[in-house]
Amino acid sequence: MKHAAFGLLMAFLTAGCVHGEAVEQVHAGMSREEVAAVMGPPDGSSNTAGRECQMYTVAKDFWSRVPWNMTDRYYVCYSDGKVDTFGQAT
Repeated sequence: MKHAAFGLLMAFLTAGCVHGEAVEQVHAGMSREEVAAVMGPPDGSSNTAGRECQMYTVAKDFWSRVPWNMTDRYYVCYSDGKVDTFGQAT
């Protein structure tokens, strides 16, 4: 029973998360469609004059996880429809 509860908890916590391997595939110059194909839909986005930034929740690798912190936030920003900056949000 404990294993089933733990598995259910893990599935809930990582639902909608991107895995770290996807982040490694993002690079400058990619289009929104290319990023969406790799990362999936963003958790949210913000727009400022000519620039859009999208936020993603990324599951940490197994060895970096602790029960109270299993994900990191990453951003991908676009200028003129192409990735211009990306990385871990602080």
